[in-house]
Amino acid sequence: MIPPARDALELIPARPQTLWGWPAVVNFVAGGAGAGLYLAAALTARFGASPLLTLASCLSPALVLLGFVAVGAEAGRPLRGPRVLARAGTSWMSRELWLGGAFVLLAAAELVAPDAALRLGAAVAAVAFAAAQGFILRRARAIAAWDVPVMPLVFVASALVSGVGLALVVETVAGRAPGAAWTGAAMVLVALSLLVWLGYVTWSREPAFASATLMLREGSAAIAIVGGGYVAPLLLLALGLALPGLAAPAGALAGMALTLGQACAKSVLIVSAGRLRPVTLTNLSLQRRSS
Repeated sequence: MIPPARDALELIPARPQTLWGWPAVVNFVAGGAGAGLYLAAALTARFGASPLLTLASCLSPALVLLGFVAVGAEAGRPLRGPRVLARAGTSWMSRELWLGGAFVLLAAAELVAPDAALRLGAAVAAVAFAAAQGFILRRARAIAAWDVPVMPLVFVASALVSGVGLALVVETVAGRAPGAAWTGAAMVLVALSLLVWLGYVTWSREPAFASATLMLREGSAAIAIVGGGYVAPLLLLALGLALPGLAAPAGALAGMALTLGQACAKSVLIVSAGRLRPVTLTNLSLQRRSS
């Protein structure tokens, strides 16, 4: 954990960042959900063939590409995108593009020529891609709510949760209600991801971090993210286990809640909690001169 900051004199107060807006949110939400859906499908099938994995091989790359198109439009000069690719040695945005591109190609190739090695490669690329998105925020030193070591783990966990949510919806709509083992594994994942999220929002007592993430710990946004995006799905999945006759509708509702909860978490994290650090002076004491 990061220790609290010493008393400081605030010269310039914290203010919202204006570089990233809703297109960036679309990139993080769609890209994470796409990577997570493929991971959920691959793990469920144990890297073998399955109807869910076939669908994920089509839908997941499309979601990742949608995110890239959105963030490219926000940049204002999308034709300069190739320049970003040349900076993989220093830029996490460049690494995100490379890893996302690798994932798209591997997933598409696996769809054309099904192979366990391709599935494993696509799954590894999906995890690395989700982590790279987290590292993009982690390296934003000027934004207190993002500049914490746990941020990449937050994004990987979020991708898995949103992917499991999409998988639950898809499987239920297709008439393949997940069994008890699948549901139990999903509940464990959601519970662990909740611990990651709670660890993040309470990570530091530094005033700038505590102030920027207050809305993630208290108020309507916190209730929507934790209550609607984690606790409610856990209860619904438990209901489906206890009453098999309700497994299908409970699973579908849980899946929608998981997906929407992660979308809400990332939107609040980017748009509202993304505040530039205040400019402060520490250990400043004013003394009157003797005349």
